[in-house]
Amino acid sequence: MSVEPPARDDAAPRPTLTDWLRGRSDRELAELLRARPDLAVPLPSDLAAVAGRLGVRTSVQRAVDALDAFTLRVLEALVLAADARDDVDPEAAARLLDGLPADPAIDTLLARGLIWGEAPALRLVPSAREAVGTYPAGLGRPAALLFRTVADVQLRPVLAALGLPPGQQPASGIAVAERVGDPDWLRDQLAALVPDERALLERLAAGPPAGTVRRAQLAVVTGETSVTHRLISRALLVAIDAQTVELPREVGIALRPHPLGRVSPEPPRYEPVQRDPQELDRIATTAVLDLLRRVEALADSWTAQPPALLRAGGVGVRELRRTARTLGLDEATTAVVIEVAYAAGLINSTNTVEPVFLPTPEYDAWRSREPAARWVPLATAWLAMTRQPMLVNQRGDRERLINVLSPDAERGTGPALRRQVLDTLLALPPGGAPPNREAVLDQLAWFAPRRAAGQRAMAMAVLEEADLLGLTAAGGPTGFGRTLLAAPPASGATAAAAQESALAALASALPVPVDEFVVQPDLTVVVPGPPTAPVAAELDLLADLESTGGAHVYRITEASVRRAFDAGRQAADLLDFVGMRSRTPVPQALTYLIEDAARRHGVLRTGAASAYLRSDDEAVLARVVADRSTAALDLRLLAPTVAISTAPVNRVLEVLRAAGYAPAAEAADGFVVALDAEPARSPSRPAPRPLRTTGPAESDAQLAETVRRIRSGDALSSMSRRVPAAAANIPGVTSAATMELLRKAVRESRRVDIGLALPDGSISQHTVRPISLGGGVVRGYEQGHAGLVSYAVHRLTAVMLSPDDDIDDDPETPA
Repeated sequence: MSVEPPARDDAAPRPTLTDWLRGRSDRELAELLRARPDLAVPLPSDLAAVAGRLGVRTSVQRAVDALDAFTLRVLEALVLAADARDDVDPEAAARLLDGLPADPAIDTLLARGLIWGEAPALRLVPSAREAVGTYPAGLGRPAALLFRTVADVQLRPVLAALGLPPGQQPASGIAVAERVGDPDWLRDQLAALVPDERALLERLAAGPPAGTVRRAQLAVVTGETSVTHRLISRALLVAIDAQTVELPREVGIALRPHPLGRVSPEPPRYEPVQRDPQELDRIATTAVLDLLRRVEALADSWTAQPPALLRAGGVGVRELRRTARTLGLDEATTAVVIEVAYAAGLINSTNTVEPVFLPTPEYDAWRSREPAARWVPLATAWLAMTRQPMLVNQRGDRERLINVLSPDAERGTGPALRRQVLDTLLALPPGGAPPNREAVLDQLAWFAPRRAAGQRAMAMAVLEEADLLGLTAAGGPTGFGRTLLAAPPASGATAAAAQESALAALASALPVPVDEFVVQPDLTVVVPGPPTAPVAAELDLLADLESTGGAHVYRITEASVRRAFDAGRQAADLLDFVGMRSRTPVPQALTYLIEDAARRHGVLRTGAASAYLRSDDEAVLARVVADRSTAALDLRLLAPTVAISTAPVNRVLEVLRAAGYAPAAEAADGFVVALDAEPARSPSRPAPRPLRTTGPAESDAQLAETVRRIRSGDALSSMSRRVPAAAANIPGVTSAATMELLRKAVRESRRVDIGLALPDGSISQHTVRPISLGGGVVRGYEQGHAGLVSYAVHRLTAVMLSPDDDIDDDPETPA
C-alpha cells in the first residue's frame, strides 16, 4: 500500500470494470463465482452482465457481511480513502491502516469483486460505500460534508470563535471545514480540552460518532454553555439536526491512538482443553442413549395422550409443559427433542377433523433398529432442519408467543449457522475442546462480525444442542461427530457415505447392548449396559425406568406389573421373561407380586356390547356399579354377575382403571385380549428437501464450464467502448442494476443516455444529468430543456452512462 501510484495519463481512456474482468484469468473468474455464487444465477450472457451484477446492492451487501473482521477493516479503510469516483488513494489508505499487513486482505477483496483494478490503482465497486455503512470503522462523515449542511445563522458564531471572517454558505462551510482539517490547528484544540470535553469526544470517537443533545442547532445562537454546546461552537462537533450531533471524521481520527483501531489479522486463539478422544466419545454415548430414550418417551406420551394441533400451527404451551414433566426435562430441552423428532419424520399431525400429533409408521421401524442406526437420522435431521428450537416460548412478530412446531420457529439460516459453528470446532485437534463457549462465540464474531450480534444467541443454542445430541461432548467434537460432519451439506453420495461411517464409528463407541439383567431383592432391575431393543420393550412394560448411564436401573411396582397385564401379558409370560433374562434367581417377592396382581387383574371383564362388564365376584360388581367415580359409564346390572354400559369398551377400561380397579378386556370366547396392541399413528411425513445455497456449481469442472460459457458470450458481444447498461435481459437483476447505475450517475454527476417507454408504446431517447433518485422517479437536467425534468424509473427501457460525458462543459446544466 505504500508504493507510489503510477503517473496517470488523463488522455488515456479510463478502464472499466468489464475491462478488468476480461483481464482476469479463468481461475480467478471461477474463484469469484465460487465466492459470490449469486453472480452466475441465472447464467450471465457476458462479462458486461457480470460487471453489472458486481455492483448490485444486495449482492455487495451479502459479500460484505461474509467478510472477517480484519478484511472488513481493510475495506473500510479503502472506502475512507476513496474519492467521489470510487478511486482509492493508496497513501491515505496506508495511513489509516497504520502499518497493518493489508495485502492478503486486499487480495481477498479483489477475489470477491468488492474492489477492482491493479494495486495501487484500486477502485471500489458500486454500492461498496452503502454496504459498509454511513460510519465506516465507527468514524463520522468528513467535515466538508457536515459543515456544508449547517445554516448560515448557526455558522456565524462558529466563524467568530475560529477567527474566520463572516460569510455565507458554501464559502463559510468550506472555510470551517478547512480549519478542522488542519492537523496543527486540530492538535492545539485537542490539547486545550478540559477533561469532561475530552471524555465526551473520546466516547464519540470510539463509535458510533453521533449522539443526541437538546437544542443542538440553537446552541451557538442562544449561548448555551454545556459541554456539548461548547464543542459545537468550536467546530469540534456538528449539529446535524435539532437533537443530533456528529463528530467530524478528522476529529475522530485525531483522537484515536490508531485511526481504525487495532484488529488482529488472525482470529482469536484459545488454548483447548485436551482429552483422550475416546473419553469424549464415552461421554457423548451417554448423551446419545439419553436422546434415544427421550424420543421414545415422547412418542409413548403422545401416543397415550396426543396433543392437539393449534389453528396457528404447533403445540400449545400447556401440552409442552405436560410433555416436559413426562420426560423429566425443562421446556427448552423438551422443545429440542420434539423439533428433532419432527424433523426426522418420527412424529406428524393427523389429517382428521381435529388434528393431533402422533408418531408416524416410520417411528415403529426406527425403534426396532440398533442405537447407532437410530441416532444417525436424528443428528442428520438436526443439521439440516430450518427450525430454531431456541425461539420456542419467545415473543415473535406482533408480540405473539412462538409455540413448538409452529411456523414462527422457521429460520432459513439455521443449517448454515450450525455448519459454521461446528466447522469452528472441527479445527480443533482430536480430543480438543474449547475452555468455554464464550471463546467459540468470540472466534465466530471475528469470522463474521457483521452477523455476530444478531446470531450470538443462536450460536450459543447450537453449541448446547450439539452437546445434547452427542455431536460434541464437553464442548469438543466427538469422533463419530467428526465423521458425520466430514461431508458438506446436501452432497448426495458423499453425505450418505459419511452417515454410514458415522454409524460404524458410533456403534464401536457405544457399549455393547446386553440382553440380561440382575433382579435385586428390593425389586429393582439393573441392566449392566444399554438393553437390546426386545429387552427394553419388555422392561418398559414391566418396570419404571429410574436412571440411565453406565447401567440402566428399573423398578418393578404393582402399577407397572398391572401395566404389563393391561398390554396383554400373562403372569406366566412375565415370570418366564424374568427367569430367562435374569442372571440371578427371581426373588420370591417378585413372584408373589406378579401372581397376586394376576389374581386381581381381570376380576372385572368388559367386552363390546356397547360394552358389558362381568365378574364372578358379585360384591365387586355391585360396588363398581354404585361407585360415583364410574357414574359416567351409566352402568346397569343385568344380573348379579353382568352389567352393561353405553360407553365403548376402551372408555370403560379407562374409567375403571382411573377409579383404581383392574379390569381386563376379553374376546367373545372369554379369553383376555389387549385392545391397545396397535397404537394410533399419524400419516408419514415426506422427507424435507435439502436446503441448498444459491450457487452456479458444486465442482471445479462445473465452475470451469460456467466461465467458458461467459467467455464465449463475451466474445460474441459488441467490442465498442460502452458501459454495461441495465437494459440487458437479465431476469431478477435488471431493476437493481438500473437503480445502481442511476445512483452512480447522481453521485459522480455523470450524464446518462436513457430509453423511455411512451404511453403509445414507442421509445424515446434522452440524455440526462440526474441529481436525485427517490420514490421511483429520477430527476435531473436534460439537454435542450431549461427546467428540471423527471421520469418514472419503471418506464425506463435502457440506461447507460454517456460515453462522451464532459462534466466541465455542459452549458445546458446549471452550475
